Amino acid sequence: MSSPPYQLAFTLHGHAADVRNLCSPSPDIPLLLSASRDGSAIVWGPSNKSKEWDVKLRVEGPEKRFVSCVGMTRWNGQAFLLLGSQSGILASYILPSPDAAPPSENAPLEEPYHTLVEHRQNLCCLDTSKGGLIATGSWDKTIIVWKDFEKAITIEGHEQAVWSVKFVGEDRLLTASADKKIILHSLDVASGRSTPLQTYTGHSEPVRGLSLKPDGQGFWSCANDGNINIYSFDKPNPIRTLSGHTSFVYSVSAFPDGSGAISTGEDGTLRVWSDTELVQTIPHTSNSLWSSAIVPSGLASPYIASSSSDSNVRFFTKEERLIATAEERAEWDKEVSGRQLDKSQIGDVKQSDLPGFEALGREGKKDGQVLMIKNNGVVEAYQWSQPTSTWQQIGQVVDAIGQGRKQLYEGQEYDYVFDVDVAEGMPPLKLPYNVSENPWIAAQKFLNKNELPSTYCEQVVEFIQKNTNGVTLGQGNGGGNDFVDPFTGGSRYTGATSSNAGPSYGGGDPFTGSGAYSSSPVPSQLKRSNGILPVKTFLSFKQMNVNAAKGKIAQLNDEIKASNSELAISDDEEKTLNEIYAFLSSPTVSLPSPDTKDAKERYDPNVILGLLNKWPEDKRFPLIDLARCLAPISPAFGSSTQAPKALIEACGLNTPWTPGKSRETNTLLSLRGLANLFSTANGRTTIAQNDNVEGVVTALKNVQWSNWGARKVVVATIALNYSILAVTSVFPAPRAGQLLDLIIQILENEKEDLETIYRASVALGNLLVLPLAGSLKVGEVTKGKTLISNISKAKNEKRLKDLSEEIDGLGV
Repeated sequence: MSSPPYQLAFTLHGHAADVRNLCSPSPDIPLLLSASRDGSAIVWGPSNKSKEWDVKLRVEGPEKRFVSCVGMTRWNGQAFLLLGSQSGILASYILPSPDAAPPSENAPLEEPYHTLVEHRQNLCCLDTSKGGLIATGSWDKTIIVWKDFEKAITIEGHEQAVWSVKFVGEDRLLTASADKKIILHSLDVASGRSTPLQTYTGHSEPVRGLSLKPDGQGFWSCANDGNINIYSFDKPNPIRTLSGHTSFVYSVSAFPDGSGAISTGEDGTLRVWSDTELVQTIPHTSNSLWSSAIVPSGLASPYIASSSSDSNVRFFTKEERLIATAEERAEWDKEVSGRQLDKSQIGDVKQSDLPGFEALGREGKKDGQVLMIKNNGVVEAYQWSQPTSTWQQIGQVVDAIGQGRKQLYEGQEYDYVFDVDVAEGMPPLKLPYNVSENPWIAAQKFLNKNELPSTYCEQVVEFIQKNTNGVTLGQGNGGGNDFVDPFTGGSRYTGATSSNAGPSYGGGDPFTGSGAYSSSPVPSQLKRSNGILPVKTFLSFKQMNVNAAKGKIAQLNDEIKASNSELAISDDEEKTLNEIYAFLSSPTVSLPSPDTKDAKERYDPNVILGLLNKWPEDKRFPLIDLARCLAPISPAFGSSTQAPKALIEACGLNTPWTPGKSRETNTLLSLRGLANLFSTANGRTTIAQNDNVEGVVTALKNVQWSNWGARKVVVATIALNYSILAVTSVFPAPRAGQLLDLIIQILENEKEDLETIYRASVALGNLLVLPLAGSLKVGEVTKGKTLISNISKAKNEKRLKDLSEEIDGLGV
């Protein structure tokens, strides 16, 4: 009798961005650790209320940067959660006892117990030994072995980024790298030395994951070549290669009983393997499945789990009593079948050569086989499921848009790697870019590496923004990560910089060729600058979990009904909210153009604005967040002249500042809503009205700088966006002096956060290239220029120094 197939058990929704790593620390204890690009890690365990799992602990990584990997160890009798972060830091957190109650929504986040700074780049993998050793691998090409949270051994055996590390007992360590090699090292912790014992070859692309065989005789590996290899420790070449994935394979996890392994990859599938063949293929709704884990279930068969770029962790099971309900599985199948697959995942498609539905009457040749058919002009993809002997629809095939799969450059992973032609007859230069990066920093790195003039910086930034059109761009160091997610109380949004750039120009480069970037002519009344000024790209904060907001509003509305029914949401308000949920859940391609004056939107923006101040202060944050997310994409919302005032009043910025969690959260979201208004033509017209400028700038200036906390980068963003309106002659000239006062207030008071300083500095530079610069107070202009000069010297950051020199040269 054949084994039953794995089916969906449940989905965990605790993260707000890509879940990059899973770790099941024990084959016997039901526990799962997850690490996410939202800056947090979560410890999950079985719930006492349902068959799903709960959050047992949530922590945030140092510097609030992406958490790349997670693990667990014991030291001095205490269990510790381990986090590796994008900044290269290894941090530890004390774990509560297994029988401790889950943390309350308002519980303060735990601070790191250890913070170890040795790696120079992304700490992307870690492992622990039973004896308490810790190994970490990094993009800086090194591996560090830690004992008692002190560095014991540094290994420099790889030529490119290290993607996986696994202890083999206490004196051996297996490492895998983007240099396509796997190396077994001998460890002598007492002397601080390591010796390479064996190098394993067989992969033709960077090796991404390792998993030891439970018999101790060998290991599994996976790589960007799409293959799974099985090795014996005593042989340099694989004893077997298994193929099935159609793109990068990011993770492999061996079953504790030795029956095989599971793997996940960029083709959006979780696959189950025996030692000799592919057993089952489980398609998902998103492409990037970053990690996998075998998780104890307490029953005979363990769960298998996957983590995804859609921020979710999914559990699958063979156990009948753990399987999701028929309705949940039907909904899951519907989501999978509605997935859009681009040609880079499937291969070129010629509709005339494709069969119709009759092809589904024939059995597939092997599990995971993909068959494409044409159905009324639409190309549909089906996948053969060997366990159920059926064809399962896995999506519709569309033209490839953007990057169909992750790109690698010098052993590191990027969302984009552009070819840039800088001179005729010369090979193109590589411009790597991740959507989480600040485009200005990425541009400057590219220019510095290739010894190109910094005057190209704005062109390169424009090029990046045009060629990643529609993608949420990261806002850079320190900005926007320092605040609490108001829906979960723990995880943090990632504030995002977004461009209003026009249509994508494909692979054109900013220097030469048919797609060459040509900056728009500088109006004659502007002073010309030799660098980036004037900057004309509005910044915004767009990310949101609509379902989380919807659930939170429903929960809070129930609480309000019980205490004060007059404040509860009315039927008309409920109708408006449902229309807003639908609008915010629409695919990007169906959203109205930001420059449209009348997009015929179905909801009334004044209803949501009225709700902002209807609810009590401690319950209005999800409503403010809806407004924040409507602001950058809804022309109707931007057309409401009351929007700026409503956002200011919703967080109490028109009243004296008083500290408190509710007010701080409301203020963050309201400020982001104000910054987002600049993203639509209607919003710019509204926020540039004389009364609104005075109201917003006055409200910002009246708050003592130390009270802004994590919100300071948003204040600087609003100042920057207003300066861009001034560049485009939309800003009311009589208010320029007030804006300058706000900018100087930021520069006088902010000493640490470079992103805040830089944005305020760009805002000042924008004002000084304008003809109205002559009407500004000379003393205030000189003061601003002096502040930037002094800060740039103290911070010694190139982009800030270049900007300072550029502003100083304006001669105002």
